[in-house]
Amino acid sequence: MSEPEIQNLSLERTVSNSSSVVSVKPGYINSPFSGKKDQYEQVLDILDSTGFIPESLIESEARWFYESLGIDDVFFARESANGIANHIHSLYSCKVQAFSNEFDETKDDALIQYKREAEDHAVFFETSNAISSSASTKSRNRFEERIDDKYIDPSNLSSSYRAEFFSAPLSYKTDPILAGVYQKNNKISNQWFNCYFVYKNQYEFENISKDETDLNKIGDSTFLKIASPNTKQLYSDIVKNVITTTGPVIRHFPIEDSEEYRVVIGFRQKTSARYSSALSDLANYYKLQTTRKYIEQFANGITIISMYVTSKQKKSPVDLSIYQVIKEASLLYCIPHNFFHHRFVKGELSLQESVYAQSGVIFVTHFLNRLGPEYNKLASLLDPSKSIQHAEVLGSLKRRLRAETYTQNYIQEVFDSRSDIVRKLYRQFADVHYIRSSMEKTLSYQRLSQITPVGTEEEFEHLLNRECSQNEHHAIVLRALYVFNKSILKTNFYTSTKVALSFRLDPSFLPSSEYPEKPFGMFFVVGNDFRGFHIRFRDIARGGIRIVRSRNEDAYNVNLRNLFDENYNLANTQQRKNKDIPEGGSKGVILLDHGAAQERPQACFEKYVDSLIDLLLKQHIPGVKDSYVDLYNKPEILFLGPDEGTAGYTDWATLHARDRGAPWWRSFLTGKSPQIGGIPHDEYGMTTLSVRAYVNKIYEKLGLDDSKIRKFQTGGPDGDLGSNEILLSRGENYVGIVDGSGVIADPNGLDKDELIRLAKARKMIDHFDKSKLSKDGYVVLVDDADIKLPHGQIVDNGVAFRNTFHLKLKEQFPDGVDLFVPCGGRPAAIDTHNVQELIDEKTGKSVVPYFVEGANLFITQSAKLILEKAGIVIFKDASTNKGGVTSSSLEVLAALAFDDHGFLANMCVDSTTHEKPKFYQDYVKEVQRVVVANAEDEFEALWKLHEETGTSFTELSDNLSVSINRLGDELANSKELWNDDIDFRNAVLLDSLPPLLLSVIGIDSVLTRVPEAYLRALFATHLASRFVYTRGIDSNPAKFLEFISSIRKEYVKKGLLK
Repeated sequence: MSEPEIQNLSLERTVSNSSSVVSVKPGYINSPFSGKKDQYEQVLDILDSTGFIPESLIESEARWFYESLGIDDVFFARESANGIANHIHSLYSCKVQAFSNEFDETKDDALIQYKREAEDHAVFFETSNAISSSASTKSRNRFEERIDDKYIDPSNLSSSYRAEFFSAPLSYKTDPILAGVYQKNNKISNQWFNCYFVYKNQYEFENISKDETDLNKIGDSTFLKIASPNTKQLYSDIVKNVITTTGPVIRHFPIEDSEEYRVVIGFRQKTSARYSSALSDLANYYKLQTTRKYIEQFANGITIISMYVTSKQKKSPVDLSIYQVIKEASLLYCIPHNFFHHRFVKGELSLQESVYAQSGVIFVTHFLNRLGPEYNKLASLLDPSKSIQHAEVLGSLKRRLRAETYTQNYIQEVFDSRSDIVRKLYRQFADVHYIRSSMEKTLSYQRLSQITPVGTEEEFEHLLNRECSQNEHHAIVLRALYVFNKSILKTNFYTSTKVALSFRLDPSFLPSSEYPEKPFGMFFVVGNDFRGFHIRFRDIARGGIRIVRSRNEDAYNVNLRNLFDENYNLANTQQRKNKDIPEGGSKGVILLDHGAAQERPQACFEKYVDSLIDLLLKQHIPGVKDSYVDLYNKPEILFLGPDEGTAGYTDWATLHARDRGAPWWRSFLTGKSPQIGGIPHDEYGMTTLSVRAYVNKIYEKLGLDDSKIRKFQTGGPDGDLGSNEILLSRGENYVGIVDGSGVIADPNGLDKDELIRLAKARKMIDHFDKSKLSKDGYVVLVDDADIKLPHGQIVDNGVAFRNTFHLKLKEQFPDGVDLFVPCGGRPAAIDTHNVQELIDEKTGKSVVPYFVEGANLFITQSAKLILEKAGIVIFKDASTNKGGVTSSSLEVLAALAFDDHGFLANMCVDSTTHEKPKFYQDYVKEVQRVVVANAEDEFEALWKLHEETGTSFTELSDNLSVSINRLGDELANSKELWNDDIDFRNAVLLDSLPPLLLSVIGIDSVLTRVPEAYLRALFATHLASRFVYTRGIDSNPAKFLEFISSIRKEYVKKGLLK
């Protein structure tokens, strides 16, 4: 539809006493559509010529449409006379049908319901029962979810829509047909008429920045013409606030000389699906009538919703309801449509109860102990530590029990059927975490006080015995929800602004049979379109945040089942990997919901990080951040870093922590850009340097010529590890690479120059120049099907071929593969079920002699042991893949040691010259040297222990990590070494700190600025790692005392100790 000429269009108009809408509409220019009268005459002519409506009713039907429905002049200006005539015909039909069907307000059918949709606009009309109780869906606006799903939520710059909604009492007295319906059923006097208009936005400017704030550049042309200066100023302020914050910006104020309130909410598009319709449900729950709503979508990706609401019940004070809507609008933004939204709409659960229930369902899904005592008994009989076969059987049984017993859908059904008990458990949760001083008079507190709490654990068991005596499965699920309540140490659930729900959990509820090593701390995060965890094994710990994406719903269900275990294993591996640095191991995992969330990874990451910061900072900013109940009551700092899918977001997280007022913002994220003091792992190859140290050491120990090595790699030239492995690969001959796009293989060797080109450009192997393949080479992409390879094999499915190619090396490469370096791939890509594919069935020997595990958890522990028995030389991820964590640790140390001025001067790229400070360049070189030295030290220790004991490298790697970590924990807790011998303590710190850092900052400033807990960890780790690398894994007291004595002598010689 082309835009008509609009002259000072208005959202305000004067109507007759029979009008369905209040005539005062503040905030918009009040001049009418100049062509309205001529259009009206054209519509009458069309209706008359059509002949569908009796001639005597034509004018009254047209007048009813123009004057009694509260339709705004914007609609008439943009709609054609033929279109309006079609609407009048359709509404006339609806009224005739309502008359003939004898309308019954008790049924869930609308008196009038009509829609008409075109490419650039849409119109929806319906009636609803305004005074129905909130325990009914009769008052819901049925079209709003459709408008959200089809127009508002999918909007982008090329196809964006704005919407207007008007609602007022149905004008039936002057309409002959509706008057007839009234005579049959006077309950239609309770009906309201709702109008929805959706228009395609027309922006004047293109390529608008997401940080643009000029409304004249980002606004739709119609909005810019009809909005008053006051509205433009209000929206401009909200746009600026949305840009500088995460989550919704909420404003509210009363309308002068009116009983209405205006609620205005701004937020980033595509961050909260169906939020507009959910806001209407929230207003309806608190018995508020929405009379008008405007949804404006700006070209910078910001949406502003403006709602005008008033009380449905004249005796009910509107202030309390408005307060509750404002209070809960942020909670609703976090999860606009929860699993129990239908119960919320009916009034059976409050929003807080239903969102709590959803969080509980997700918790129980991941943590309900599905294995039972029978599994534990079997595990004690089949000791997995003594038999790989036993471990394999138990692992298979565990996976099957978890997949086939208590599914998320089943748990949701239990919560639904036992909602009374769930409400009691919500009361228990609220009694602990709701700060009462500010809410004792609120509607939510009034409702909460009517719920009987569950009482003690004994009383809760009595309740379950009484209510669930015939269904033990229900009792098991509800007990897990009780465990959820008891494990929560703090939460942002009741803070006034938030973007996702976060819970700090006490990990002691984890069963030792499944998780033998207890984490130090856990965070559980629930968002609108994701869920996530963060696990750390020490108070001072660091590790990356990874995003898990799913190609389809089946893949999502697999990822869902494995999510927490993957997070636990990654953090545990990180703990073993971090043995050389002060920080223990941690890891965060974000699982994107299947569907639209797969395209919004950054938005999910931002919500995850912001919700973690909520619980790391104690802030009280009225109207923005409230206090929360802190049962942990100790300061916490997390050190995060990049991992799969998050490398591009580290700068945002760092600056966001600064904007949130976090004093530790400089050290919060590692792997950030040099502009803000980061040392990017990929740019300097930090992770790969460690992996390469192991590869080079294998060549050195075994006297191998790298030019004769045939090499296979998972993880392509587009990734950090994969690209740098190619760039640092010396003379090795690549025969195959697998990455996200597919498989490339050439038994005669892939063109090295072409691989280097892709690695420098960070492009996948689907960009490989196929002309540089030999006659035996081939590329199979994931979307390929029915491809014939040069040696005759038919590939039916590209995805399946890619996913299993690493297991088919002996088939694909007749001349063999010498070295396998996984630089990417999903965890457990090689396990006890498929490891035999890599063992020659005739000789019993591994088809690959050398294996350096660059990617985390690529191969399971049991599979490694099987391969070592088959003769492979293999080094596991906890030993090889520690270059990145070493670099990150030294980056954190510099961030902690400098003050803001020194950090900007020495660690950040100059904003004017764009040059890196000399200190930064020299510090990066020092970090690279430390990365290689640490890797070589551990390699030498493992090689020596293997020669002395014959124990597998896989087991020795774990033993060495455990020994360092155990000794480090003991030393960190040693008051004697830390407090009683300060000179020795400072000598150890001087020896462990980078000389360059000390030369610029000085030991005194380091001791003052770096938190004591971090210094203790640095002190302990330095001693523990040196001891184990030089003295072995046996840390008996006599041996350690001898080590300390030798260290003292060394420090005296160096002048560190007198």
